[in-house]
Amino acid sequence: DLTSGIYLRVPDPNGLLQYLLWLYLTDKELRKMLALPTKMAVDYRPACFCHHKLIDTGYVCSVCLSIYCDNTSACSTCRSAFDANGSTDGSKRPLR
Repeated sequence: DLTSGIYLRVPDPNGLLQYLLWLYLTDKELRKMLALPTKMAVDYRPACFCHHKLIDTGYVCSVCLSIYCDNTSACSTCRSAFDANGSTDGSKRPLR
C-alpha cells in the first residue's frame, strides 16, 4: 500500500506461474492495458488483544508491546504485572 505496488492473492497455487507471467512479468506499456486488481482500502488502526476490535487510542504493554483497549494491572500476553504508575518493576520513578 505504501509503495503503490500491485498485490494479488493467488486463489490456487497450481496457477502461480500463469499469474506471474500475466501480471508481474509484463512491461510497463502492456501493463497499462491489462485489467489490474483494484486497490483495497487499508485500515491502519490496531486491534486490541483482549477483544480483537479496532481502536483509535489504547494502552501498550512496555514489555511485549501488546495493545489493549482498557488499562489493566497485568498483561495477558507476557504476564507482566504493572503497578499504579505503569512500571513493571514496582519502583516509583519520576517522569522527566
